[in-house]
Amino acid sequence: MALGFMKKISPEYVVEHAIKDVKSTGIDGLKPYLTENAEKNVATIKNVSGGVSLLTGSNKVSVLLDKLADCNWTVVEILKGSESANAIVGFAIKTKSEEIEGTIRLTLIKEDKEWKIDGVEMPKFEKFTISSAD
Repeated sequence: MALGFMKKISPEYVVEHAIKDVKSTGIDGLKPYLTENAEKNVATIKNVSGGVSLLTGSNKVSVLLDKLADCNWTVVEILKGSESANAIVGFAIKTKSEEIEGTIRLTLIKEDKEWKIDGVEMPKFEKFTISSAD
């Protein structure tokens, strides 16, 4: 089976390469892997994270968005059906001054015989500690 063919039929390929591109270019690295619906979803998450931080003082999502390229990403789980898949990816940053850890659930669908990310949920944080001193 040719590698190009595997790209089109494998949600694992899409998730792994999306992670690789996010590590190199941040949130913009997701764009080639998103459906139109997911692009709107990501834009909403970005807008809501900014608004929530203004209203509540909690800026966890906006901090994560700024640090996407710095995260250590892992594929926690992929459940694949014939036309859709669900993936959970883990993220972690651990330095002297910060410890951020959690997961993000992705929904993938086949669009024109190619797997794409169709849904991105808000991150779930297991740990979120940031101090101002390094």
